[in-house]
Amino acid sequence: MNLTVQMCQRHGQMKLQRSMHEAHWRECYKFGAPERQQSFSGGDVESTRETERADLFDSTAAESVQLLVASIMSGVTPSNALWFKAVPDGVDDITEVTEGERWLEEVCQFMWRNIHAANFDSEAPETVTDVTVAGWGVLFVDIDREAGGGYVFESWAIGDCFLGSSRADGMVNIIYREHMMTCEAMINEYGEKNCHHSILEAAKRNPEERFRVLHVIKPRKVKGAGQLSKDMPFASYHIDLNNKHMMKESGFHEFPCACPRMRRIPNSVYGKGQMAVALPDARSANHLMRKTLESADLAVAGMWITVDDGVLNPHTVRIGPKKIIVANSVDSMKRLDDGSNFQVSELILDRLQGGIRKKLMADQLPPIGTQQMTATEINTRVAIIRQMLGPLYGRFQSEYLLPLLDRCFGLALRSGVLGNPPQELQGRNLSFKFMSPMARSQQMEEVVATEQYIASIANAAQIDNTILDNINFDAAAQIMATGRGVPAAILRSTEEIQDLRKARQEAQEKQAEMQQQQAMQQMAGQAMAKGIEGQMAQQMGTEVMQ
Repeated sequence: MNLTVQMCQRHGQMKLQRSMHEAHWRECYKFGAPERQQSFSGGDVESTRETERADLFDSTAAESVQLLVASIMSGVTPSNALWFKAVPDGVDDITEVTEGERWLEEVCQFMWRNIHAANFDSEAPETVTDVTVAGWGVLFVDIDREAGGGYVFESWAIGDCFLGSSRADGMVNIIYREHMMTCEAMINEYGEKNCHHSILEAAKRNPEERFRVLHVIKPRKVKGAGQLSKDMPFASYHIDLNNKHMMKESGFHEFPCACPRMRRIPNSVYGKGQMAVALPDARSANHLMRKTLESADLAVAGMWITVDDGVLNPHTVRIGPKKIIVANSVDSMKRLDDGSNFQVSELILDRLQGGIRKKLMADQLPPIGTQQMTATEINTRVAIIRQMLGPLYGRFQSEYLLPLLDRCFGLALRSGVLGNPPQELQGRNLSFKFMSPMARSQQMEEVVATEQYIASIANAAQIDNTILDNINFDAAAQIMATGRGVPAAILRSTEEIQDLRKARQEAQEKQAEMQQQQAMQQMAGQAMAKGIEGQMAQQMGTEVMQ
């Protein structure tokens, strides 16, 4: 059995494994993001989206999802501030600024500028929406080869993607993507020599005819895999599914897809999103809103009872303005009480909508930077973010941000735009630390505690200043600078601080020595002047006696 057939068979197995979760994801999209509705079991996704929009009567869940996505984007990957830094492996925090640290900061500035100069800010929200609604998403990262360089990001529809893992920790490193391409696009992408003859014949008949293409990315069993290795640790295969024909084989240095999950489904590589928690309320609110609208229509138009008295025909009566209804008697047609009680439905609907907003955190997490807040409100917001999004942010770091940055760094380094790293970084791997508003909110407890402790000690030092000996002010300054995300470029290294203090001490010693010499010279001059005055007085006394 050749490799192409094996991958096609595994693709069928992965379809079967994913199918048990698709009904739940489809319903989450129906209420949480109908515009992102995925066609999990085939069919026309556009017609599916239109159907879901038509069946949606309450948009509270969809609005809350958008607000949660905006909060995550502004709190995790803000476009107006650097949200990550690089340090060598094994270094938790930079306590001294060296040439290597300055180079890494320049690298991070370059990566951040180019990430947000590309289409990241337009594609990443789509992936975060998938993660929030369905619980998982796929963001593809590569170089824009058509434009001659620069990053390019592509949010893959999860309805097309099938995930797998060959790792013990369950991290996604296998992806099968089934998508449609026109035969003309297949020829332009893979070349006539690599396409099946049926594709060439179809292109002559109808260039717009579409065929299924399977893109497989999975790890190769090779040694020396790493950011600087010339080997391709991840294989890439493009297969014509209709003909089970291999069209292209290539590879990647890093896994090119970031596949974040909000909550992992047990014994599965897939996940469930926050929308799963709010789904019962969203379903009930949508049903109640539909019934409320029907009752409102009935209350406006009315419900009538008529008598077929030979003159009035109930089957042909049309009620409306400026219409004359012919009847035998005024009692032949009467309006009935519809019995609608909108107060009950309004009360229940308010509770359901409030529950949806709470479960999707829309009532607690307005987008950062949209309003002026006091210091107390900021601290309260930070505490809320830590408590509510802490577990989510931890998984986002390991499954979304780290693969994204590792891929971007590898692409930039191999392209040569970063230059050669300093000697001290040669042979060392890098780790990325995060300085986003959400990451800093988790570090602010240490900063606030340090500032409050120093303030209390400073007050006590007014009574006894020896109590200041308990504080290492250099370490405190580094903790506060790191927690607040202060750029390393404005901080002095340990050697620079020692040289500065040594030069200051030598200058002080030299000045003291000069002052001492001046004082000694002054004293010597005064003594000499007194000696001269004494000699002159003695000489004058001798002359008087004579």
